[in-house]
Amino acid sequence: MFKLIYSERFQNQIYTRYDLKFPEEDYFYVEDNIFCVADGVTRDLKGGEVRPYPQTREDAEYIAQHYPNPSGSLDSSKIIANNFVKYLKENLDYIDEEQIKNAVRRANKDIWEINKDREIDYVGEDLYCSEAVGGVILGDFLYCFGIGDCYIKVFDEQYNELFSTENDHEWMEEFENDCLKSGEYNWMDPRYRLLIRGALRNNFIITHNGKKAGYGALTGEDSAMDFVKTYKVPLNNVKYIVAYSDGCIPYFENKSEAEQSLKNLDRIKEDGSERTLVIYEKEM
Repeated sequence: MFKLIYSERFQNQIYTRYDLKFPEEDYFYVEDNIFCVADGVTRDLKGGEVRPYPQTREDAEYIAQHYPNPSGSLDSSKIIANNFVKYLKENLDYIDEEQIKNAVRRANKDIWEINKDREIDYVGEDLYCSEAVGGVILGDFLYCFGIGDCYIKVFDEQYNELFSTENDHEWMEEFENDCLKSGEYNWMDPRYRLLIRGALRNNFIITHNGKKAGYGALTGEDSAMDFVKTYKVPLNNVKYIVAYSDGCIPYFENKSEAEQSLKNLDRIKEDGSERTLVIYEKEM
């Protein structure tokens, strides 16, 4: 049996350092053995302006003052996390990977209700959407899903990683780096944000390095479901089940970091962007 031992969300460190109010966009929901972590997708500032991640108090104050507040990305995160758990609870008598996907599909459709009447230009006004992971622990298996760059990982008692959900943003990083080498890519240019959000998100329309390339986010669009991956993970040798948003990636990127984090569960308080962490531990 696995027991929930940690579930926390922390704001971007630079905003908490200077006591600046900034919209939350991560959200998680846990009920016993069912969990979901959702990461609302960052939006442009009011009017479609973008700024790099702030390094100074002045930069952080400017972004906090001009960022849409409240952010619809938090609404999408709440819808995904709350409704995924709700729909899964309705089907606990029989769980398989298809039931997991059905729960995500129903939650994704609920997001469309907050997007369907909005005018979207994919720059200043993008679809409210989230990336997420979630699952249910039943007996000797974890049934789960992932979309985007949130993660579920499982570790044995020696902190060896036994399983990880996939990050479908990795090809995007390759794509961006290749464009940067040619001097073409510039996220500050709205044309590139339109390309990434309006054309490449939830679509396989280009080939990059010989593979069909695209990435997913739960926008309410049916095409988002093409990017939802489901898994059935055996738990025989598992000690920890960890779910987190992308702000926690550095804390679990290798065995050494994972061991330090699992031995010191409050370690993620120290630094980082907005981040959420949920941990289950096997009871001995």
